[in-house]
Amino acid sequence: MKLSETLKNTAYAIIFGFFGLIIGIWFADLLSNLIFKNLERITTVYISLVIIVLVIVSATILGFTKGKNLLE
Repeated sequence: MKLSETLKNTAYAIIFGFFGLIIGIWFADLLSNLIFKNLERITTVYISLVIIVLVIVSATILGFTKGKNLLE
C-alpha cells in the first residue's frame, strides 16, 4: 500500500468515524430512553459510552477499509 493510499484511507476513516460518533450518540440516547430507564444513572452512562465507542471504532474500520468504494 502506498503512502498516498494510506493517507486517503485515513481521511475516509476520519469521516466515517465522525459519522459513527453522531450515529453512536443517537443510538445510545435511543436505547437509554427505551431500554435503560430502570437502571441506575451511572450504569446507563457507562453502557452508553461503550455503545458510542463501539460504533465509532466500527465506523472507522469500515471507512479505512471500504471508504473509497462507499463514497465514490
